[in-house]
Amino acid sequence: MFKRTRYQHGSMEREERKKGADVWVYRWWEEDINGKLLHRKQQIGDVETYPNESAAHAAADALRLTINNGSKHKSLQRTTINILWEHYSREELPRKALSTQDSYGMYAKNWIVPRWGNMQLDQVKTVEVERWLLATEVANGTKAKIKCVMSALFSHAVRWEFCGHNPISSGIPVGSGGRRGPSTGVRVSAKRQRSPLKLTAEQVAQVLTRLEFRDQLLVFLDAGLGTRRGELGGLRWMDCNFNDRIFDVQHSYYWRRGGHLVATKSEASAQPLPMHPALKNGLLEWRSNSLYNQPEDFVFPSEKLKGRKPLDLASVLKKKIQPAFVRLGIAGVGWHTFRHTVGSMLAEMGEHQLTIRDYLRHSNLHVTNKYLQATSNTKRLAQNKLIDAFLPAGLLPKPILVQ
Repeated sequence: MFKRTRYQHGSMEREERKKGADVWVYRWWEEDINGKLLHRKQQIGDVETYPNESAAHAAADALRLTINNGSKHKSLQRTTINILWEHYSREELPRKALSTQDSYGMYAKNWIVPRWGNMQLDQVKTVEVERWLLATEVANGTKAKIKCVMSALFSHAVRWEFCGHNPISSGIPVGSGGRRGPSTGVRVSAKRQRSPLKLTAEQVAQVLTRLEFRDQLLVFLDAGLGTRRGELGGLRWMDCNFNDRIFDVQHSYYWRRGGHLVATKSEASAQPLPMHPALKNGLLEWRSNSLYNQPEDFVFPSEKLKGRKPLDLASVLKKKIQPAFVRLGIAGVGWHTFRHTVGSMLAEMGEHQLTIRDYLRHSNLHVTNKYLQATSNTKRLAQNKLIDAFLPAGLLPKPILVQ
């Protein structure tokens, strides 16, 4: 098929609207899959947002990159990080989960674009990015995520042939061969600066006595299942199979952008979980007293919003659950704390790693291992076994004096 290589600047026209401000419309030629030329147009924005034609043309830069994909025109070599981000936002970002879209947008707009936005792609150097990240006074995890977003941007640029290599992840030109690895790209540590909080069974039991029934049940479910916050919020009565005593976790709730019920993050996340009789009895009691007890209703609905959305679990955590833990002298508890607690407690009980992986519904053991921590008591017992193996009497033998 014939591939267009002539660079198109396109045309910008101002069009009137019966209601509202005039808008800028960008027009260009495009080939269909049979090579036939078609005249295309797209609205860029109104004149209040872009007061003149130059501003409207600048806003169309990302679209112009897509139109001229395959062209060798020198204009493509002057692509900046700002234009690349706009292009990535149009072409790639919508394919990702809503939470990922918001996360990438935050890192790009707060960190990447302010520092690198006006620089052309070939001006971004591996060592300069590394030094910038090392000098940035944020947590290691944040630095690693900024690097991840920058790498995704350059991978997108390489795929669309806006540049020849990704200076963030490898620094090796595409097609040149060679070993790729962390030593050839931007090096930042994602090491945690402190271990995540985990609770003991006694601490969970104590806090349950200090909560009202709804909040008791929320903590009981999360501490018993180790679900993610969105999965807990998105749980509906149709997901609770009381006959077979199974939780069929198929959805997660995303509270931003007005609220969305979305599919779980992976195939492993959609695996069923067992339902202990105590969990079943607690849920049945809660359902009998709930105003919203139909199969499609949320298990923990917002009565303020007449059940249309689940409870705002972030608010419940802040107002009810965290204060209860603080009264026990435990600060910093979050919904994910219970997930770490489940992993560590199952490991302490001697459960196999594969069982823990499937219980937490992880895709691989590498992720599961981040959730497993040995308690002080477990390490003490392990040390006792170790010492007893070579010092069964518990005392060092008398040394043999060398003559």
